[in-house]
Amino acid sequence: MKKMISQKLLKNAVLLTCMLCSTNANASEALEEFVFDPMLVTATRYEVRDVDIPAATEVFDREKIEKLGANNVMEVVRNVPGFTLTASPTGNTYIGFRGMSKDHVVILINGIPLNQDGNYDLESISADIIDRIEVVKGGSTVLYGSNASAGVVNIITNKNAKKTKVMVGAGDNHKFKGAVNVATDKLQLSYSRSQAKDRGTVYMQNPTSFYLGDKVEKDSVNVQFEFNEHVMLQYMHSTKVSDCSKLVNGKLVPGFHSNIKYDFGQVRYTNNDLQASAYVRYRDWKFNTNTHQKGNNYGFDIQDKLQAGIVNVTVGANYDKEDTENSGKDYAAKRDSAAVFFMTETLVGDNTKLFLGAREAYVEESGSKFCPQLQVLHSLGEYDNLYLNINKSMRAPNVNEQWGTASQVMNPELKAESGWNYEIGWKKKLSDNELMKFNVFHMNIDDRIYRDRVNIIDDNGKPDTKNIYRNANKFKNTGVEINYEKAASSKFQYNLGVSFSNPEQQLKGKDWKRVDYKLGLNAGLGYSLDNTKVNLVANYMAERVNGVKPMLNMNLNVRQKLSENSTLALNVYNLLDRRDICTGTSNGLSGALLEERNWMLSYEHNF
Repeated sequence: MKKMISQKLLKNAVLLTCMLCSTNANASEALEEFVFDPMLVTATRYEVRDVDIPAATEVFDREKIEKLGANNVMEVVRNVPGFTLTASPTGNTYIGFRGMSKDHVVILINGIPLNQDGNYDLESISADIIDRIEVVKGGSTVLYGSNASAGVVNIITNKNAKKTKVMVGAGDNHKFKGAVNVATDKLQLSYSRSQAKDRGTVYMQNPTSFYLGDKVEKDSVNVQFEFNEHVMLQYMHSTKVSDCSKLVNGKLVPGFHSNIKYDFGQVRYTNNDLQASAYVRYRDWKFNTNTHQKGNNYGFDIQDKLQAGIVNVTVGANYDKEDTENSGKDYAAKRDSAAVFFMTETLVGDNTKLFLGAREAYVEESGSKFCPQLQVLHSLGEYDNLYLNINKSMRAPNVNEQWGTASQVMNPELKAESGWNYEIGWKKKLSDNELMKFNVFHMNIDDRIYRDRVNIIDDNGKPDTKNIYRNANKFKNTGVEINYEKAASSKFQYNLGVSFSNPEQQLKGKDWKRVDYKLGLNAGLGYSLDNTKVNLVANYMAERVNGVKPMLNMNLNVRQKLSENSTLALNVYNLLDRRDICTGTSNGLSGALLEERNWMLSYEHNF
């Protein structure tokens, strides 16, 4: 019955799309202005044109976020070519790149790390507060430290959106979303809430054991206040409550209740090239009645840009204090981390820039690591550059990986990962409405951290198994990535991203084994006509491990501007109603990476 209703709703959604597209059949065909060479701050820590950055980059501005129909940050970044996903029964989905998991990607909020002991929740950060999202793939340890061996995602929130707006939406599976943003010259205050019920299968432990998504509720608050042109205060709070039933051999058994809270705050001082931030972040996770994890971090980050003759030098330092507690004081740990870094930029000849940098990073229990970086940018034209990027990366173990939890054995001998990343690439703005990016990369990582199972004897003298984190011998991956964007006419725009690689891991004394998919495709097709915009986005994964079938996710977004201040939007997710549920593993194939097909109709009004 539910399937018949879903099919009927889908037909109605497609009919509405056709109606919206037909309302402006005789409208003007003035070509929209597309920004195919935006400015980014993440890759170099100061503002630079995308084509002038010697690294693989992606940027999602406000327009692209709307085209994707994204409700949260995760729905944006999972459109980056070469992404890796892992999912948990609690509804958290984590992003990785180039065959490396979530623990190898640093998530930033306005330049400050959000990760707390390897955890974050991008699905609880509403897209309504985002100005743009910048992604840098490849090793970024010199500028962003441990965990940045596969990339960086910088979520840049609205600072100058001097608009007050409200949004309300509803859809199938009891879906609801509401959001409000209040803005003045100095204050940005945003709140959003979303919820859904009866979401279908969200996780599979094994072929006969499933978790069913009964309910999920998300709340997100963001406050930003500019005291003056130099000082800004930001506070974010998010919660996610999820309930799941468990289906074992066709019978319902008790599932779980999960409640995750995140708090993040920072005070930022900016004066020309000098930037300094003091921050705090806190995570509290309750799982049923037997698991309670808490963690908090506080620290500072400072940087400045100096001129030394013909050389520009960016210098900086940071410090982080971490404190975690898992289900009582038996699993509590504290850790200090600190680093100093520099990056130089020198013009060598008329068309070549040389970048040299290094980071000395100290992580308690893991010791110090010296990580250098060399980049070369050679200009073939004003919007046409070749680049070389060589860097050493590191990843210190998360506190829980090393010191254990109630369900995990500690491993004090766990070592930090380290390795080298090599990348050559080409970026060219082919025309005002056409951009091409191409890169080839290779990475070698020693002492890769992975999850294993170990047999133990519990406190009652009975045999049991628990997780344990170990060091593999090596990890390697070689691949190619291509991105192409074009505004073909006044009506049509499209983009295509391709990634092909071969991520492999070698356990000690064993052969190399592939640990993630080889082929990834990302495509988008947009139609614009006066006040109507229709966008279709598809992601495809093939040649996955363990015989897992290819994944194809297709989403439809339609936006109709009703007036100067009012917009109606229709989103249909997983348009083809594909099933993609993997058994729990630690190699990037875990959980339900696609929800069952669902839709939402929303209305937004600006004041």
